Amino acid sequence: MIIDRQLPRVIIDQRQCFSEAGLKGIADFSAESVQYAYQKAAEGIDQIVYEGNRMAMIENDMPDAIPEIAFEKGLEYKDWTIDTIPKSRPKIEIEGHLNIDWEAGKLNSYKENYQNYKIGSTTGNTVDTQK
Repeated sequence: MIIDRQLPRVIIDQRQCFSEAGLKGIADFSAESVQYAYQKAAEGIDQIVYEGNRMAMIENDMPDAIPEIAFEKGLEYKDWTIDTIPKSRPKIEIEGHLNIDWEAGKLNSYKENYQNYKIGSTTGNTVDTQK
């Protein structure tokens, strides 16, 4: 019989859960910050171009763009939501194994040289033995 085993080991990966809660590692935080900065820069450029195009339409007898832009910027809508975190479950892995190699119905035995003694009746303190 051969027994091969590896003790169980539980590995719990909670990086995604912590990331959703705002507790990120340096690499994840840096990558997300760069992406957020690119997005905000592109939105800012779009807004400046839009406002510049509206001001350029003054030549076509369009209404005053400056008061309208100021009014729109003064009425920015803020959205508030309540949410629960984390949204995802931790990743759980279990390692380990138990392998038993055996054969059914097989008996390993050995035979020794036995000497046969006959034990007879006893009288007193002596034992009568014969080969």
